Amino acid sequence: MTVNDNISLGKRVKIGQNSIIQEGAVIGNDAIIFPNVFIGKNTKIGIESIIQYGAFIEHDCNIGKHCRIGTNTVLRRETNIGDHSIFGSLSASEGKNWIGNNVLIHSQCHLTTGIIIEDWVFIAPLFVGANDPKMLHGRRRVEKFIPKGPHIKFGSGIAVNVTLLPGVVVGRECIVGASSLVTRDVPDFSIVFGAPARVAKTVDESWKLPEEMYEEFRMRVSDEDLENFLTRVLSEYKH
Repeated sequence: MTVNDNISLGKRVKIGQNSIIQEGAVIGNDAIIFPNVFIGKNTKIGIESIIQYGAFIEHDCNIGKHCRIGTNTVLRRETNIGDHSIFGSLSASEGKNWIGNNVLIHSQCHLTTGIIIEDWVFIAPLFVGANDPKMLHGRRRVEKFIPKGPHIKFGSGIAVNVTLLPGVVVGRECIVGASSLVTRDVPDFSIVFGAPARVAKTVDESWKLPEEMYEEFRMRVSDEDLENFLTRVLSEYKH
């Protein structure tokens, strides 16, 4: 393994063979880094988090405590993941995005730049989030590209093979059915499915999470906090 001298290693950290940890990284107590992992400059790994085989984590990422980052994942620069969250094997983050606490992201998911995922969200395999409504690749001389990632609000569940188009907001504690293409905002507590996805009904009361869980989230994170976060991480696209 290659561990730069200028890093902060907590107590009882385990680092596997052939892993590379660059300068400025901070690894919390009891973290486990499997073999063949790359951790970039100034990235922070929280206490008791597990980084599995072959994960590639770029610079300036923040991973909370008690997280698990799956095998052969890619987290590009400034990916931010809260506490007690799982980022599944073979999934990729384009970076400059925000993932909350107690989020479960399954295998083979694609998280675009600028996406916001609030606490207690579940995302099944083969999820795709888009952020470029005009597909400006090769045409940025025509118009400036500013990422417009989706926003998945507190407690929502996203089934397999779902695509969210740029800027779409999935409201609080919604259910998005399998193979849906979400082209417009989804109201809170809605069940939607189809291509394009349409509201079928409202979720049952039994589906709703305890209100105190939502209140705890809101005490920590406001809409203004999230807006300020996006303004900061996407500022380079606006100049």
